[in-house]
Amino acid sequence: MKKKLKKTLLLIEDNETYREGIKEFLQSKGFKILESAKKSESVNLIENLNAEIDLILSDLKLPDGNGLEILKFVQSKNFDIPVIFITGQPDVESAVEALKSGAWDYLVKPVELEHLYHKIQSCLDTKLLKIENLELKKKLSEINENESFFIGVSANIQKVYEKAKQIAPTEITVLIEGESGTGKEVLANFIYKHSQRKNKPFVKINCGAIVKSLLEAELFGVVKGAYTGADKDRPGIFESANGGTIFLDEIGELDMESQVRLLRVMEDKTVYRVGSTTPIQVDVRIIAATNKNLLEEVEKKQFREDLYYRLAVAKLILPPLRERKEDIPLLFNHFVVEFNEKYGKSITKLSQDVLKFFQNYDWPGNIRQFRNVLESMVVLAKDDTLTIEDLPEELLELPSPASKKRLLDTIIPGISLEEYEKAIIQKNLEFVNGNREKAAELLGISQRTLYRKIIEYSLYK
Repeated sequence: MKKKLKKTLLLIEDNETYREGIKEFLQSKGFKILESAKKSESVNLIENLNAEIDLILSDLKLPDGNGLEILKFVQSKNFDIPVIFITGQPDVESAVEALKSGAWDYLVKPVELEHLYHKIQSCLDTKLLKIENLELKKKLSEINENESFFIGVSANIQKVYEKAKQIAPTEITVLIEGESGTGKEVLANFIYKHSQRKNKPFVKINCGAIVKSLLEAELFGVVKGAYTGADKDRPGIFESANGGTIFLDEIGELDMESQVRLLRVMEDKTVYRVGSTTPIQVDVRIIAATNKNLLEEVEKKQFREDLYYRLAVAKLILPPLRERKEDIPLLFNHFVVEFNEKYGKSITKLSQDVLKFFQNYDWPGNIRQFRNVLESMVVLAKDDTLTIEDLPEELLELPSPASKKRLLDTIIPGISLEEYEKAIIQKNLEFVNGNREKAAELLGISQRTLYRKIIEYSLYK
């Protein structure tokens, strides 16, 4: 029998008029509303009624605190309650902090009520799916899940797999290079799970997702009073991972100053918290990853040569899916089993035209894109065979390899590189309806770089 949520929502808002308006609307949609105007009473409600609450909708600014403190309380208690923030004082830093802290979404007042309902419903649908598949997820082996990205008969992926198995039990530093979506983090997980440190901490950080001013504090820690907002001593990930492994994703996004500090840590096995001169000994294994060619970055003076050689003691290069298309049928067989169980389907095969499309398409988003496309097709399929009608429309509209080659014919001499870059970024943003994560993936750059370009070229709306 299909599970159902009770549709009980805790609404935290100190503006009574605004709270009553949202409450009345959501009640008309069948929700039971618990309401609060302060952080303190909200915490008490969550503590006592957590099993009844399906979702929290909270203002970010409250008379006796803020919504982030409520989110952290929920997380500290391991309550499975998603949080959506609404705020009347939007700024990029608070949005980034909220989403980075684990909020489901971040909305700005005034919120259109139907849009709010759509966000809430999407959140609850995801939560329900998570509950329904909990038993299935428990049965999945992490090792098998990691190794799924090595499925294939192609020589290049088997070469990576064999080399990774040799590297994993050692203590050497590993650099993983590969395009977005090729499975760099999954490969890092594989190495960790097969290492001698597998029972020790495994700490991950995306170097491209954290602003420069906060990155060193995240990596190396901070002492109270080191800068505005540093209200207490806090360890960085090197201390948190002591004895274990650190995964530094998007290592190519590190600025030169941070590169120097990272090199010093790797050489001395010592960290200094921001604002402190006291050395702290650390013992960690480093696995780094990037979608850039770091040797080229070294030549362009964008990455330190000495740090590169420190990181690339063992180097693994994940091939893009377009260079291992013979693996597509095997990848299909693997993922379709997962999606059949997940969605109660019985897909058994691909039609010849879909298989031909899959093998002719370049897959700019690599295995991540292939998996997402396949999942969408399985959900929408009407029988046991995936046909061309099941392909997402936007995939059929993408330029073919031949049309990409004709791009050179459209280039007009005399137009600056800056104008071309601006136009390319704008076109990709329009193609994915403003989704910056997808646009960055298509462009082959980090979200941090894309965001900087959007501001530089005034492409935001």
